Amino acid sequence: MADACMKEYLKATTEAQRATKQAIRDWKQNLDRKASAELASRGTLALQDAMEAQIRTELERLKECLAKIR
Repeated sequence: MADACMKEYLKATTEAQRATKQAIRDWKQNLDRKASAELASRGTLALQDAMEAQIRTELERLKECLAKIR
């Protein structure tokens, strides 16, 4: 059960990282070239915050899964 839990966690985090990296690439490619540095900075920070929140959620899921094993 622990192995299954770890595999599921790894799969979820890998997919989340891949999706976040793709979103950042897409956002940067589609960003208007005339946009200010401030706008770019705010967008990057927003994406970073979203990724951190997603990681926290995944860690909570891992903790819950590991608690079930004990």
